[in-house]
Amino acid sequence: MFKSIKVENFRAFSEEIYVRLRPITILIGANSAGKSTLIKFLLMLRQTLETSEDAFLVTEGRHVHLGSFQNLKNSNYASRSLKFELQLETRDLPSVTLQKLREQIRKSKLVKEPGSDRSELKIEIDRLDTRKNTDLALFRILASVTYGKIPDRGTHTVCGEINGKRIFKAQSRNLRRAGFLSFPPESDNPQELINTSLDDIFLQGLRYEMRSFQHLSPIREESERAIVLASPPPNDVGHMGEFAMPHLQRILTEDGEKAAFVKKHIEAVAEIEDLKFESSMQGYISQCRARNKRTGAEAYLADFGFGVSQCIPIFVQGALLNKGRLLIVEQPEAQLHPTAQLEIGSFFADLWNERKVPSLIETHSENIILRLRLLISKGQLKSEDVSIAYFHTENKVVKVKNLDINPDGSFEKGLPMEFFGRDLIEALQMGV
Repeated sequence: MFKSIKVENFRAFSEEIYVRLRPITILIGANSAGKSTLIKFLLMLRQTLETSEDAFLVTEGRHVHLGSFQNLKNSNYASRSLKFELQLETRDLPSVTLQKLREQIRKSKLVKEPGSDRSELKIEIDRLDTRKNTDLALFRILASVTYGKIPDRGTHTVCGEINGKRIFKAQSRNLRRAGFLSFPPESDNPQELINTSLDDIFLQGLRYEMRSFQHLSPIREESERAIVLASPPPNDVGHMGEFAMPHLQRILTEDGEKAAFVKKHIEAVAEIEDLKFESSMQGYISQCRARNKRTGAEAYLADFGFGVSQCIPIFVQGALLNKGRLLIVEQPEAQLHPTAQLEIGSFFADLWNERKVPSLIETHSENIILRLRLLISKGQLKSEDVSIAYFHTENKVVKVKNLDINPDGSFEKGLPMEFFGRDLIEALQMGV
């Protein structure tokens, strides 16, 4: 699970920004303050890992379009390098056996055979422990990439530790050879070849962590009456929620824990119930109908309004994600009235409390945060599970304040009244 992100000299960010991530992390701030820039940065890293393109960073692809790499440099900053550091915790580690074998190979030496020009790698193997690894490791992923036409100059380092003891380190100063989270051997030395292979087993888990988060953009696709039930991507509703309905049909058909979770929040936010799919054309095309909780009238889902189509992909994606896999949502409150926005706050709390799925939420909704504050004050959500990252500018430089919500539901000092208190200020000016 992601713990923190640092980025320097990337689009809106000139000086280093630091964002602390917790099970529920809220990004707030004025328009163009850098919230979406952070999300696009993460999408670029995921895109890089999923492409076959031979580049350290891939700026154009399926997940995000950022233009040329050299144009990502902040125009007001003198530094010529993009710098970033990610910290994440994971239990997705090689077995204890492989960890011990790796250390033994690193300590071994090439021994020259008597009377021969050949050398052999002598490995003393202790009795190996076959237990599964259950330790929680903290990894730091760092890079400094010089801006140019292509990102081929700089350094890349990955370090891992358990309880302060280092278990892993890989580094490259040649980005023409190294890829993001990939360190090929730099020689044909047999010891280096073996070490690189064992290093890659550690990196596989990190690559999976970076590829496994899902993202929903600020505007999701509107529901249509005719729903094509072709096979959607596994566990992915798409950036615009374009695959949400086929996934929803399967979830409701299976009628398990995921179905109960999705229906609970659709009813609370969209105020509709009794969702059902009616198939036609040999099951390839379907229509979804539901009942309005307030009026009792039944209608096609597409006829319930734009707000319904905006929130359903969020609930479906949350149900599809496995424990520990990050859900990123931009403006979950889109097209929802204030009371429904409060219920969206409860969704993110339940997503963590019930399913242990963390979330990163970019929002302009005070009501989502208000509901989280209420749940914390009632003891239904832990204060330490929520972090507020406030993006703002000081002297034309983007800054981030990482704020807590106190156990009583109050904000930690540091959020200006003008941000979430402007309505109160104007009411006081009217004498209300």
